[in-house]
Amino acid sequence: MKVLIAFNQPAEETPENELDRISETAVENQVDAVMRSVRDLGYEPICLGVKNLEIDLEMIEQFRPDVVFNLCEGYRGSARHEMHVASIWELLGLPYTGNTPLTLGLAQDKVLSKQLFRALSVPTPDFQVFTEVKQKFELDFPVIAKPSREDASLGITATSVVNDEIGLRRAVADLLKRYRQPVLVESFIDGREFNVSLLGNQPARVVAVAEIQFTDLPADQPRITSYEAKWLPDHPTYRQTPSICPAKIDAALRSRLDETALQVYSALHGRDYGRVDMRVDHSGKVFVLEYNPNPDISADAGFARALHAAGIKYSQFVSTIIEQAIARKNNDSNPKNAASRSFSNL
Repeated sequence: MKVLIAFNQPAEETPENELDRISETAVENQVDAVMRSVRDLGYEPICLGVKNLEIDLEMIEQFRPDVVFNLCEGYRGSARHEMHVASIWELLGLPYTGNTPLTLGLAQDKVLSKQLFRALSVPTPDFQVFTEVKQKFELDFPVIAKPSREDASLGITATSVVNDEIGLRRAVADLLKRYRQPVLVESFIDGREFNVSLLGNQPARVVAVAEIQFTDLPADQPRITSYEAKWLPDHPTYRQTPSICPAKIDAALRSRLDETALQVYSALHGRDYGRVDMRVDHSGKVFVLEYNPNPDISADAGFARALHAAGIKYSQFVSTIIEQAIARKNNDSNPKNAASRSFSNL
């Protein structure tokens, strides 16, 4: 079997904030992990850093893959094209792993996904969208400001949580200038943060729940997973915010997190695998932050730790993802059931 491992080739241009490039190049670690598993499974892999469509399509035509393992999170440095790359596989008629273009687009646009959550009574923090600095502020402090159409915690730093009007205007102005997109301002949920990893289709299953530990952060630092905490191993906040998987929580909280995550996955038509990020306030109420349809699946990343906690070997995960992508192509009459049966064996 020929497996095309497709990923977004990092942009050659240096972004205004060079640190933002770190999360983009991290996809190479995912490629290495998937490549090793594909080889161990006895398949024939080839990597494609998607960068120039004319050249890329010629290479695909020459290789003639049986399936695409889609790790593309954008195109030429722009995350907004993540859904468009998946559309290429659709148009070529190639079976591919992961979420559909529609799901990728909905999940990336945090405002649209939150509006959908509200319509379906999925709990999510109150929010306001800023397209200019001088807009009237309608929420209560504290709030957190973030880009509305980015992922990987881009634009989220210790200064993102603000407690006054001056801090808010400063944060909004900075994000509007840097990312050139609307700014999402949410009520800040002070409490615990959880990542819920999922597998499968409809129905899906929760793999494991992980909790981000904030106890080692200095008292003057907000309890959030900032860009530095996620991507910069030498940064103090990276070491001060470890992830514990499985989370040490009681059965009642686990049930609420599982149920909410599955509701989000279903609402956005999640497919194959994904992760739901949530906060829980001091009263125990759950709030959905976002659905990550293309989480980091590097061998040492959170999703791989969730697989380990559930007793699922990484190669098993890769094999099943590939098999269910092919099942969708070969079993159009009932692809969801075919994929679900495949995951039920893990």
